[in-house]
Amino acid sequence: MKKTNTNTPKDINYQVQAAIEQMVATLPKGTDLGLCDVISAMFSGYFVESGGSIMPAVDQYLNAYVRQEPERAARSRRAAKAITYGQYNLEELLGALKEIVAAHGYWKPTVVQGYQLKPVDMTAYKRSSVKAVKSKTYDSGAGKAVAGVPFGIMGTTGRVGEQRLAILEVLVCGDTSQNAPAAEMEKVYKQVAKRVAATDLALFDAGFSLVDAVRHGIHNSVVRLAKNCTFGKTPGKIPLRTSHQGRCPSRHQAEVIRPLARQHGDNLLTKTEPTETHTVMDEAAVPIVLEVWAPVYFLERQLDRVENDAFKRRLRQLPLKVIAIHHPNFDDPLLLGTPVLALTAQSLPLIYPQRWPIEGIPQTAKFILSGGGGRHYVHHPTAITRLPALTLIFGSLLKYLAAILPPIRSGFWDRAAKPTYGRLLRYLKKVGLPLSSQLSKKASVTAHLPLGYEAIRLARA
Repeated sequence: MKKTNTNTPKDINYQVQAAIEQMVATLPKGTDLGLCDVISAMFSGYFVESGGSIMPAVDQYLNAYVRQEPERAARSRRAAKAITYGQYNLEELLGALKEIVAAHGYWKPTVVQGYQLKPVDMTAYKRSSVKAVKSKTYDSGAGKAVAGVPFGIMGTTGRVGEQRLAILEVLVCGDTSQNAPAAEMEKVYKQVAKRVAATDLALFDAGFSLVDAVRHGIHNSVVRLAKNCTFGKTPGKIPLRTSHQGRCPSRHQAEVIRPLARQHGDNLLTKTEPTETHTVMDEAAVPIVLEVWAPVYFLERQLDRVENDAFKRRLRQLPLKVIAIHHPNFDDPLLLGTPVLALTAQSLPLIYPQRWPIEGIPQTAKFILSGGGGRHYVHHPTAITRLPALTLIFGSLLKYLAAILPPIRSGFWDRAAKPTYGRLLRYLKKVGLPLSSQLSKKASVTAHLPLGYEAIRLARA
């Protein structure tokens, strides 16, 4: 006789299903049931088996509960169409996620020096075979840029017990009709500027720019800088004319501050000595050397993209702080820049690592969609963006549920099980998610509508 593991709660799958129902509860009737079936099929692992195909995954999930093939086929079609034609807003789903997290009370935001930390990142889902997708993303496997659907995300970093976790808060869907990465970043900057309050601190990776963040009004920010970055020791000034010949000087100039030495051709450009140097110990008692340059200022070439002269003058006078974090385990130091002079050098090694949990959300989303990589098979212009966006939102929900639910052992070898989404997904694949008992289909008369290729032919006529 098969024995069950008594240490595993039997109602975990019902708790997960209840959370999915709560997420879609505010959506229109019919759409809520369709999305619930799609997400349940994702969490049960059927999207991984189907390679990212919607209809086979939902049909396989419903097969355990709906034995009549015509009814199962109709429900699978409604679930697939709910993604493309459903009347729902992604902001509503993000709001529902925030309400669920707040109602449980397990997750606590991370606060350093009075600031809540909000990491920002860019991600993309590769669609190299879809000719209609014009936007590009770099593929390390191919070694070149391929077609992809870009997204900008921002979350809030916190903890559930000892586990660090980011909750998705902002989702910016990219435009697939053109390849304009600068325009996509512009949209992300604008949305982040609307959401970052005086008590928040936005954390940006090296793909973002400190000048652009400040230019869009994100003054509470920490940005990773390039190794060859330079700044001005003083605000730029136009030098006096020293000769009556030639043109009059018109370019603002300042003495250059170079945080790191670098090789330029045959010349070695030496680094500028820091204004402060500190040594702190990390959690493993490893000494970390912190070098600080403050105040420093933007150079004129960094402000060339600013068209407003009055705003450019204000940015020219804006004091900045640059910190180099030298860790013995890494060859190159970590360079960070911020307009917030009140941030101490000792707090930066604690602040910037809180950006990394945001990268776990796309990783989880792409795993539940196709087992990694984010492969999926939808070709409608709306669904190309909506399906990956749904995986990002519900991937954040899955990571949160895995953190608050009891850890589930993978087997006898798993002696110290941790509450991870991989263990939760393996358990849900084994026991399955039940059908929703709270949602029902929309009572619409659809028997007279054409199906299959006949419907496609009539739509094109």
